[in-house]
Amino acid sequence: MVDNVEKADKVWDEAMRFRNDKYNWKMGTDFKACNEKEFIEEMENKYKYLKNSSSSIFKQILEQEKFDMEKLKYMLDMLRSIGKKQISFENASKEVGQKFANEYVKPLVDKLDKNKDKDKDKEEPKIVEEN
Repeated sequence: MVDNVEKADKVWDEAMRFRNDKYNWKMGTDFKACNEKEFIEEMENKYKYLKNSSSSIFKQILEQEKFDMEKLKYMLDMLRSIGKKQISFENASKEVGQKFANEYVKPLVDKLDKNKDKDKDKEEPKIVEEN
């Protein structure tokens, strides 16, 4: 069985090469004879490990114009750290969850809270005392 460090390295290698192949295909410098369907089939064969072990990553690289390799690297680095026993699975999960919650969820909550406060200010009549 392949350990977490080897898995992370293999996923990273195939993701990088796949992303480059996709770019070259889009630019018309490689896989020139392939239409979209043929290109996908070629990539599914060429990057079987990525497709089978991490199908969501494979799909995102295929469908997204600008797949965020930095986020993938971060998650794979955490997997490597688990494999090297530098961090527990539970702590790595918490750290990854917190990082992405801060990046995606917190700004939405802050925006909702800000809008809620604006709406509340509009609803409350202001009492002005005259002397």
